[in-house]
Amino acid sequence: MNAARLSAICLAAVGLAAAAMAWRLGLWTMDRPGPGLFPFAAGALLFATSIAAAIQGEIAEAEDEPVDRRRLLRYAAAVAGFGLAMKPLGAVIATLGLILGVLRGIENRSWAHALVVAVVLAALSWGVFRYFLSVPLPVGILGIG
Repeated sequence: MNAARLSAICLAAVGLAAAAMAWRLGLWTMDRPGPGLFPFAAGALLFATSIAAAIQGEIAEAEDEPVDRRRLLRYAAAVAGFGLAMKPLGAVIATLGLILGVLRGIENRSWAHALVVAVVLAALSWGVFRYFLSVPLPVGILGIG
């Protein structure tokens, strides 16, 4: 078993566990999506794509370029920072910071492009979670959200 296949199998297990935990939260209420719908969908998607990657693991390892570890660590730091910033700064500011940081700091996009995309995605994600999924998002110290 190569590293790509092992990683994919581990991610599949994480996706399956996340979907199982989300199932207990409830996928649907009487008139709207329940709090477990989005985590269930994300876990199921992670599981499905990881299984597909595990099946193709040997092919991918033979064809892929070497991994840019610095870039991978920057992405990991961005996601970890997003998780840590969510409660104190609120969902909107944390999402804005994540997208802006990734596009400007990792992907080297222009400030204008990164800012427009970050604002649009932060607003869309807030609207979807707040109004469509009825998820109470953290507002943070600024009270935004």
